[in-house]
Amino acid sequence: MSAEELREAIRSLLASHPHVTVSSSGHATHAERYVASNGAPLGFEPARVRFQNIWVRADSVRAGVLKDLSSTDYDHLTFDVSKPNHNLFGETAFKDTDLICFHVTDLWQAVRVIAEVAGLGHAK
Repeated sequence: MSAEELREAIRSLLASHPHVTVSSSGHATHAERYVASNGAPLGFEPARVRFQNIWVRADSVRAGVLKDLSSTDYDHLTFDVSKPNHNLFGETAFKDTDLICFHVTDLWQAVRVIAEVAGLGHAK
């Protein structure tokens, strides 16, 4: 799967997931912002080539379940130093909280991250 195909497949997953909607803040230039029905935000940074970044609040995932995925942790106390994608902060739920940026390289990795935040998408 090419980088463009992966990007569009992730967009399709986010757009079609029954428990994920576009943030009321909308998308920004360098970050697409979504919110799960449980209130957890998801950010997607589509301008990548070698991998695709999916941003989540650290408290919205069980990190151990996704520990095999490449990721970067961002402590909210050091955002001024670590400089996470500031386009995310238009979504209030991303502000002042620790973040994890998952660097996904295939569709199954993206499915795992999205499912961990928003659920599997079937009716409860």
